[in-house]
Amino acid sequence: MPYLWLFWLTNFFQKWFLVPLEPVEFTLALCTIALFLAVYFNGYWKSGQRLLVNVAGLLLLGIAWMPFNAGATVFFIYGSAFVGRAVRPPRAWAYLAGIALVVFLESLALDLPAIFLLFGAPVSALVGAATVHLAEAGRQESALRLSQTEVRRLAAVAERERIARDLHDLLGHTLSVIAIKAELAAKLATRGDRRAEQEIRDVETISRGALRQVREAVAGFRRADLDGELAAARLACEARGIELAVDLPPIDLPPDQEVVLAMCLREAITNVVRHSDARHCRVSLARQGLRIRLTVADDGVGGAIREGTGLSGMRERVERAGGAVELDSAAGVTLTVRLPAAGPQGAGVRAPGREAA
Repeated sequence: MPYLWLFWLTNFFQKWFLVPLEPVEFTLALCTIALFLAVYFNGYWKSGQRLLVNVAGLLLLGIAWMPFNAGATVFFIYGSAFVGRAVRPPRAWAYLAGIALVVFLESLALDLPAIFLLFGAPVSALVGAATVHLAEAGRQESALRLSQTEVRRLAAVAERERIARDLHDLLGHTLSVIAIKAELAAKLATRGDRRAEQEIRDVETISRGALRQVREAVAGFRRADLDGELAAARLACEARGIELAVDLPPIDLPPDQEVVLAMCLREAITNVVRHSDARHCRVSLARQGLRIRLTVADDGVGGAIREGTGLSGMRERVERAGGAVELDSAAGVTLTVRLPAAGPQGAGVRAPGREAA
């Protein structure tokens, strides 16, 4: 991209297609271009307020050459392009306004043709505004990646702590019982008591039960849950500047249903953060008769939606659980997931489990 944007330099050389190039002016032009390239490419290695030095250097080149070459307005454009990476709004807008004002005043002072005035100030402001927007989008994307990394790290820490607690609770008592029964069986076997055989069978039964509990516990920690996905959603929306409202009353959900709803929430929030340009998002969970309904609604762009692998995978997962997915994109996007309810108000329909893709 740095090489692609050099096409703007053609404006600096337009003058010499119309008038002869004098040796002194040619030498100064070559020196200027060499200096410009050094300042320009150096700017791509910097960020933050250190980049303001490069902006100032480009502006000085434009101010110095404008009396002799109106095409030097291009240096103001390059300076404006670096503002977005140097400072953030609202300071960035103030700098862009100042650059446009300098171009405007110098053009008037030098009595340049209107075409140069119309080209210099508006294009500098337009290019600068575009780079400010792109820089802000890049900062938000970086913040989102950092927040997601932190969520994964915290989830891994929480998983290790929960596994340690549950393994202690599951195995502490069980291993103590096994040790006592094994010791008793050894003493009975020494005396030739036939009860030793029964004690050994008890040890086998208890051991198999403990092994099953450990497998269930470890498998459970690998499954998504609504609380964890909601915490991740809060961080992701906060990084994007989206206000998240949550209405999740306590509803007793079977583990299989919670996994399905958690995966749907993850996919829905991912789409809101990446594609919606929304300012507000609402997540709600409710029991409606014989159905559990999860709704994720945003006030973003809406319009026609082309289902990708994420949405199609969500739809397949929900349908396998006996539910349905609805999308309404008339005003923003509203995703509604309905699953058969379980418990006093409805008999749960449990479909064969499937690992999330």
